[in-house]
Amino acid sequence: MVSTKGEASRSRLIASAEELFARKGIHATTVSQIVAHAGLTQAAFYLYFKSKEEMVTELLDTFERRLDLFTDAGRHVGELPGGEIEDHVIRTFAGLFRLLGDNTNLTRIALQGTDRGELLRDRIVSRIADNMANNQSLAIVRPEVEPTLVAESVVASVERLVYRYIMTGEKDAEQLGRQAGKLFLRGILNHHRIGG
Repeated sequence: MVSTKGEASRSRLIASAEELFARKGIHATTVSQIVAHAGLTQAAFYLYFKSKEEMVTELLDTFERRLDLFTDAGRHVGELPGGEIEDHVIRTFAGLFRLLGDNTNLTRIALQGTDRGELLRDRIVSRIADNMANNQSLAIVRPEVEPTLVAESVVASVERLVYRYIMTGEKDAEQLGRQAGKLFLRGILNHHRIGG
């Protein structure tokens, strides 16, 4: 059982590591830098983590589990009444933007150009594409839509929008979720203006 003081020290180490990993990169950050930035000792670090790699794995595994709730939300669309699908998608986008915006350091770490970041992106794209293909088979998604292309577009757009609007505070998660959800569901053209 970890004491309250121990939990506080562990939290300081994690916050320090997140900030340094996001700013400098995982490989360029050392345990010495993490503990110095946290105002603790190396002995304190090794009370909670066997290595920097163990800490990175824990941080990213926890973040990815939270991310999974949003990236797999398309699986449940077939269970919803038609009138609730748009609201579900908008809520999902908003929740995703909120998670990424509330965890800016972890977002940067998870999506940096590392092997793990690429694997994460590929896994998210694959999950979204699979759910979209399933929703095509249920006649929810148009048959001419290419699931992998749309999934890649969603992931790339979300990442860019987080950096451009959420991290700068220019838009909040709800505003961005509503705009992104409607864009991906409806497109940008007035259908009555483009004809047949």
